[in-house]
Amino acid sequence: MPQSVAIAQEASEIADSLIAKHGPSAQNVAALSLSDAVTANDLAGYKKWLTVRKIILERGDTIRYTRRLSDKLIWAIEQALELDLPQLAAVIGVIAVEARKAEQQVADDIRLHGNNHPPLGGGINTDEPEYTRRLSDKLIWALQQSVEQGQIDIATMLKPLYEVAVEGDAARAAAYKEHNM
Repeated sequence: MPQSVAIAQEASEIADSLIAKHGPSAQNVAALSLSDAVTANDLAGYKKWLTVRKIILERGDTIRYTRRLSDKLIWAIEQALELDLPQLAAVIGVIAVEARKAEQQVADDIRLHGNNHPPLGGGINTDEPEYTRRLSDKLIWALQQSVEQGQIDIATMLKPLYEVAVEGDAARAAAYKEHNM
């Protein structure tokens, strides 16, 4: 069996297993593994987990949960990988780990001290799941949410990545327009 077929088969089996075990949360479970692989700079791992996430989405879990900052950053990681920007994906992965740590700390504080803190999920006004092709959109949402939550250290890390993504999106749009004229 060719290696690419074996990888696709493995990803399909993992997706089926996650869907059976976690139901609608399968996508989020796969997202954590994707983020871990990107952060570890594991090229084979993040290609596998990106494929697993796509299979889960194809099999009916099309509503992306974007309430948490770390979820928005996972979207950005996926987009960076799809655009063949693995270094950018790795940097976003590091920031996603920091966001996940902050979310876990608040969750732990809430469990320990009662529900005295606003959730890092953005409260009542959650984002509507929305598809966008631009990496810069995903990063600006994450940047806005980090500022709203007072996570200035994460916002500081995201700002230059957003600026780079805007330039890249503009360059791709110009190339597309020039190619189609």
